[in-house]
Amino acid sequence: MNIIKSNFKPFYVWPGGAFRLPFRIYYEGPKCRIFIIENIQHNWNWITECHGRFRKTDFFFVLIGCYYDISAVKQASQMFNILNLDRSQFFVLFNCNQDKYNFESEGFHGEIINQNAWLDENHVMKSMNLQKIYNAIYVGRRSAVKRHYLAGKVKHLALVSGNNHGNPVSEIPPHDYLNEKPLSPQQVCEKINQSYCGLILSQKEGANFSSSEYLLCGVPVVSTPSQGGRHVWYNDYNSIICDSTEDAVAEAVEELVRHPRDSQCIRQMHIEQAEEYRRKFIDVLAEVFNRFGVTDVEPDVYFRENFIHKMRGGEHIEIIKKLF
Repeated sequence: MNIIKSNFKPFYVWPGGAFRLPFRIYYEGPKCRIFIIENIQHNWNWITECHGRFRKTDFFFVLIGCYYDISAVKQASQMFNILNLDRSQFFVLFNCNQDKYNFESEGFHGEIINQNAWLDENHVMKSMNLQKIYNAIYVGRRSAVKRHYLAGKVKHLALVSGNNHGNPVSEIPPHDYLNEKPLSPQQVCEKINQSYCGLILSQKEGANFSSSEYLLCGVPVVSTPSQGGRHVWYNDYNSIICDSTEDAVAEAVEELVRHPRDSQCIRQMHIEQAEEYRRKFIDVLAEVFNRFGVTDVEPDVYFRENFIHKMRGGEHIEIIKKLF
């Protein structure tokens, strides 16, 4: 087993140093503890060290923050097998049906509760009824997977770029605006509201927060066909899913410029769908409390009182290790 363990190399692990891992103590009581973590293999380092001290009454909700194809899920399964982790202590919040199929085929259990439901609609992103300056905006790292080049024929394009995290860099198309330094969330919200639509052009990605941030600002989305979960928020009114060509993207943008959508309607659609996912989470939370005999906590009340933007906390790995 030690040989197998030493040869196991996850495709990515959360870095150390000053980096705070996506980790949250969601509930701590005398009968159980509930944690929220993001992804599986990413947590290899601290779980490898701490799993022998997991309590039978510890329970983990697992957010899926990236695209998990079947090979990635099989690697997650291999990690569980190597460490002899109890799958019943982990509940995966799938972003879409494909996640559900892939994870359940490897013995994991969970429910489709898309991570974008954890964007707090009262946090920053909102409809501001500003004058439109840009035909489209693309908020996203300049990573090659974002396929910025597909916006090459879009007129009056705004680009808001963040940290690329060392990934291969994408060439950027002609544009009217590109931020010279990181923008605050409030500034990003303003730029989105100055645009007729938001672009998401990657082929494979997670649920993608920017996609739902557009919708919470009341701005429709132009997306290419995708895997990873962002598509579950799209409908015929709030989005156009077009072919992965420069001409198709430009044509879709022009359609939304010619026929703008009602911003409040788009925003409300997203909030109502998010509430459906949140109710599903509350139902699961009630089952967890019941499983461990927690009878003095009302799941719905607890959820509302402990809801935070993105539902993720951030802890240094040394703090996490002290919990186990």
